[in-house]
Amino acid sequence: MSEEKLDQRVRLTRRLLKNALLTLMREQHISKISIRSLCEVAGINRGTFYSHYSDQYDLLRQLEQEVIDNLKRYLGNQSYQDNDPVSAQILTSILEYVRENAELFKALLSENCDVAFQQDIMELTHIISFSPQPEVDAKTLEYITLYGISGCITMLQKWLQDGMVKSPVEMTTLIMQVLYRGVISFE
Repeated sequence: MSEEKLDQRVRLTRRLLKNALLTLMREQHISKISIRSLCEVAGINRGTFYSHYSDQYDLLRQLEQEVIDNLKRYLGNQSYQDNDPVSAQILTSILEYVRENAELFKALLSENCDVAFQQDIMELTHIISFSPQPEVDAKTLEYITLYGISGCITMLQKWLQDGMVKSPVEMTTLIMQVLYRGVISFE
């Protein structure tokens, strides 16, 4: 069998398994997903699964890494304007990418997935990095950063659940306003 045909089969099998995982994660937590159910949904046997992944967590980690790598490539191909803050432009680009891959992100940003992945996505924006007052200690800065990341993730999840009614630019504006001026800025 030719190397190209084998490579094509490997890619197809991995795509089937990733799609099966996403399908199952819409309904249940990763810890509740069995290899058997993954194989049934993907239409492959267990031996084939184990020739690619050690367990469902390995499959999820590889899928998450693939998404992060693709998103980084996407962000690297964007051009950013000098007149707007880069963090806002990056956040808008991430939201555009999320909108283009909404079903994927609905699963990966759900409560059925890994919280670390959610933080990795938001850390790509660098929107939480700022120069605090000199009297802000490292622990307080850590709390502020976690608060900002959690808020961004929650807003992103809600945006996906609502069918992305607001545009990526509108969401960026909202997120940035909440992060930098707080909820009191809406009074």
